[in-house]
Amino acid sequence: MSSKIHWEYSFVKYRSALPIATFFCLFLFAGEVHPQKKIQKRPPPVYEDHDGYEVLSVVLNARSLKWKNETVRIDPRTAPSKSVAEIKAQCSGIPTEFQSASEDFDKNVKTRLLLRKEFSLNKKYNLGYASPSVAGQSPRSGTYYVAAVGFNDTKTRAIAFVEYICGSLCGNSMFYFLRKSEKGWQEAQEVQREVRACGRIY
Repeated sequence: MSSKIHWEYSFVKYRSALPIATFFCLFLFAGEVHPQKKIQKRPPPVYEDHDGYEVLSVVLNARSLKWKNETVRIDPRTAPSKSVAEIKAQCSGIPTEFQSASEDFDKNVKTRLLLRKEFSLNKKYNLGYASPSVAGQSPRSGTYYVAAVGFNDTKTRAIAFVEYICGSLCGNSMFYFLRKSEKGWQEAQEVQREVRACGRIY
């Protein structure tokens, strides 16, 4: 009698465990058939505007002379749109001749881009990230941050943004207004003086 009870108990135990084992096997099998796919982030698009690199090169050549950089280091990504837009929102008095370039700039800055080594600088330069530590950093060894340039329809007027950071209280961020002539791109110095509050000094 005891053996019969033992057999019935074992059979009930086996039946109760069977669904659990079956589910576990199906779970393992499903994991092999449908492995988890890793979501890969797409790299940012590349800045490919040749005229944009020409304009930025004019500004960077002038700034690197002012800051006496031996080597010009440029962050390989265009500047974050939010911080650039906040600075530009403070600009007042942009002349009519630069209005379409201003609108084009606002559109371009919304997308963060990767830069190429297409600058035409008088000094050696590299695309590289700034050092995490700013302690003891020299004003000559800072990092430049640039944005995609805004142009008018004929690409004879341009607005450029260049920021230079050489420490927690060292550097500036400025908007530059340029005209194109037979001599190439040149800064419109009188416009630079007319447009107010179009930058920051750190």
